[in-house]
Amino acid sequence: MELPVEHAVLNTLGTAVAGGVALTMLARKINLPAIILLLAGGVALGPEFIGLVQPASLGALLPTIVSLSVGIILFEGGLTLDLRGFSRGSTVITRLLSLGVVVTWLGCAAIVWLLFDTGISLALLAGSLVIVTGPTVIGPLLKRIKIRRRLHGILHWEGVLIDAIGVFIAILCFEWFAERNGEAAVFAFGLRVASGLAIGALGGFFFLQMLKRHLVPDNMLNLFALGAAVLIFVATEAIISEAGLLAVTLAGFIVGWKQPSELKQIRQFKAEITDLLIGLLFILLAARLDLQQFGTFGLRGAAAVALIMLLVRPLNVFLSTLGSPLSWREKLFLSWVAPRGIVAASMASLFVIALQGETLTVPPRFLETFTYSVIMATVVIQGFTAGGFAKLLGLRRPDPTGWMVVSADLFSRRVARFLREVADCEVMVVDTNTRLTGEARAEGLLALSENALDSELAEERVDFQGVGKLLALTDNSELNELICSRWQDRVGRANLFRWQGVRSANGAQQRPDSHGTVVFPKLARPSVVAAEIADRHAQLSTIQLAGDSPAFEGTPLIAVRDKQVIMITDSEKPPVLKKGDQLLVLRRTGGFLLRAVQAGAVVEAEADSIEQAYEVAIAAIVQRQPGLSKGEALKDITEPGKIVPTMLGHGVAIPHLYSATLDRRACVLVRLRPPISVPEQAEALTFLFFLISPAGDPEGHLATMGEISRLCADDDARQALLESGDQAAVEEVLRRTPVGG
Repeated sequence: MELPVEHAVLNTLGTAVAGGVALTMLARKINLPAIILLLAGGVALGPEFIGLVQPASLGALLPTIVSLSVGIILFEGGLTLDLRGFSRGSTVITRLLSLGVVVTWLGCAAIVWLLFDTGISLALLAGSLVIVTGPTVIGPLLKRIKIRRRLHGILHWEGVLIDAIGVFIAILCFEWFAERNGEAAVFAFGLRVASGLAIGALGGFFFLQMLKRHLVPDNMLNLFALGAAVLIFVATEAIISEAGLLAVTLAGFIVGWKQPSELKQIRQFKAEITDLLIGLLFILLAARLDLQQFGTFGLRGAAAVALIMLLVRPLNVFLSTLGSPLSWREKLFLSWVAPRGIVAASMASLFVIALQGETLTVPPRFLETFTYSVIMATVVIQGFTAGGFAKLLGLRRPDPTGWMVVSADLFSRRVARFLREVADCEVMVVDTNTRLTGEARAEGLLALSENALDSELAEERVDFQGVGKLLALTDNSELNELICSRWQDRVGRANLFRWQGVRSANGAQQRPDSHGTVVFPKLARPSVVAAEIADRHAQLSTIQLAGDSPAFEGTPLIAVRDKQVIMITDSEKPPVLKKGDQLLVLRRTGGFLLRAVQAGAVVEAEADSIEQAYEVAIAAIVQRQPGLSKGEALKDITEPGKIVPTMLGHGVAIPHLYSATLDRRACVLVRLRPPISVPEQAEALTFLFFLISPAGDPEGHLATMGEISRLCADDDARQALLESGDQAAVEEVLRRTPVGG
């Protein structure tokens, strides 16, 4: 019994969506190109066999579904373009998209004309349909075979941009063929290009402005991206048909180029939508195919496909790479890899639908037969052999050995430069702070504004594919460990390193189940060290050892021996250093107390008790350090064990604590007039050095306390402090009084 039209439409669309998703999942599970299963599944589900998918039931809706879906797919392709990939092979990419397109178009047209006697117009139309390679097949292939980054970038850019170019040439040829008016076709072509570029640019910048002005709620971001892509496509098509594909590709590229913070979320969503649409389209279009048409294609068809793969593509590549730095192996590989995908299939089916009923030298379905034959041959043959061919030519990416340094503050940048220049490693710096990554790029480092918690970056971005080791240097110990846990499956447990706050006093060792090896065990918070380097109170130096394990000034952080990096991981069991090793050493200069007082204050106070003196000190330090909470500081004082009122004798006390909100030490010198009595102390209290240090900087904290102790043990120095006037006078006393250890 024949189903009502609405039921046939529902069955067709529902089966196509469900079948496309299921076959795509299966293809990924068994590591096959999805297009193979989708084409086979479409034929099996179509009228030729099971009959659940009836494309004819969609009528005029089918071309609309195909055009809109291709537009969304190309928008997602534009989002994934990376200018760094273009810069690595810009000359070759430009030639492939200009000279290479012409060579492919005319070469394929000549083959069709000679072998099938179609006439020049129809041969040019057939040749235009197989210009495109397409990101839908290139992307998964590149992800699987893992070739060198330069080749990866060339193939990726060619695959995305050539879609829009090929579609426009195909439309030009179709109009020329269908209307038999060359001048009108050329004029319409130019108008489409201009309209597509203009509307695409406006749409892309409108999209960015909506994000920049925070006009899109976070929970609507993905739907907004989808709606914007559809709007740009439909608006362009309303002005001039067949220009929407260029518009959405350009809009996607503009958004990807500007790298808004929301781009990652948008890319993930659009990638999922693209997978859904590719499955839908291939099922619908493959269901239209008549297998008998491939039987009549015969040996001439096989010869045509072979010539396209073995003659036209190599000619395209070798002409496009003349004078380029590509090796002959790289050129040979590019010559072999050019699989066609959904855009070629979609345009062929659309043209066949439009030409139904026309009287031609060959049936209109010839275009589908020719195009799908090229698709199947290139996807199956090249898809299965590309990995082995790359390995044979020595073009597979070696196991990644580059470093990713997480954090772009000044200290992290100096560490990254040491790894790059001394260990001769590939190094990239990653931070969500765009100002810091900008400073890193200004210093010549590869720096990306990304969230290091996203380990999927290794699959999506070419720059991350060289990461084999990770060093997490944020101030947050828990975040560093979490980052290491996310990347463990990518780089291996032994290649993860992280800074962690100073261990507890009981000397607990690193947990066996923790992620990443703890490095720089005596180091203060990285931001604290960065601030000291910026203020020239600390410096990172590279030294070369003249003998085995010699004594040297400073704290060693990293050693390099024969280009191999050795991290200083445990202060209790330092690595054995040898002659010739190059070390990155942190030296923190003296004057800890002077710098702390400069960040703090000098006050005179009358107090009845030491607690009142504390309140005076806290009020003074909060005034100089607005980031410090007076309430929190007072709370820390009142809680037992939080503050330690160390009594030095000579009428001096050093109450001290740590604060998580400070980036540098601060000290308030309270001169008590008159001195106050303290229980169990023989001398009245005259000086109170109230010291607060950043959490995680015991080295600087203890060094400052040591300077206070040595200073106050000197009778002349104490007298000078007592008689000094304002803070400037006290600082001058500290400058001229030696307090080194």
